[in-house]
Amino acid sequence: MPGIPTTRVAVRGVWEGDTPDYGNVVDAENAGRLLTDLVRSALELLEYRRLAWEPDAIQLVSSDRAAYLRFPAADERTADVAVQLSQALSAHAADGLNLGRIMGANLPWRSVRILVLADEDGAATTRLDLDPEGECRVSWYGPFDNARFSEIATGFAVFLTHIVANVFDDDDGSETFEESFDWVV
Repeated sequence: MPGIPTTRVAVRGVWEGDTPDYGNVVDAENAGRLLTDLVRSALELLEYRRLAWEPDAIQLVSSDRAAYLRFPAADERTADVAVQLSQALSAHAADGLNLGRIMGANLPWRSVRILVLADEDGAATTRLDLDPEGECRVSWYGPFDNARFSEIATGFAVFLTHIVANVFDDDDGSETFEESFDWVV
């Protein structure tokens, strides 16, 4: 995906006050791939922070819309997307725990599928289901619109930057950001 910011570049940019430029994403396939990379990094970081399978903790540390609006890259819509992703990952953790109780074993933490449904009225981010057989995957369904995609991708990047910089941080965030940034793939 030439000319498209990687997850690391997007997160570093959001941290430094820039908005990622997703203008070169032109189709649903690349959109799904880029969103998958962002969500996989979020899952890695939540696991590193020992928040995997902790739905209440995930909600506690990542459902504050105002926290996302502190980043210059965020606006009202991208902050809403970040909160939606937080809710989807929290629901994934709750569903995974329940299914694990039924199966007698925990599912892989990365067993989430997320659906982005696009239509003429906009786009919605929705957790589709658990996928015990596979790794995290994000899919874009419906007509591709770069403006809608950029909002969603920026919201995901803002969510990930918030998790990198602020979870369990007791200072200005710079030390935690640099330590946690190594976990962004």
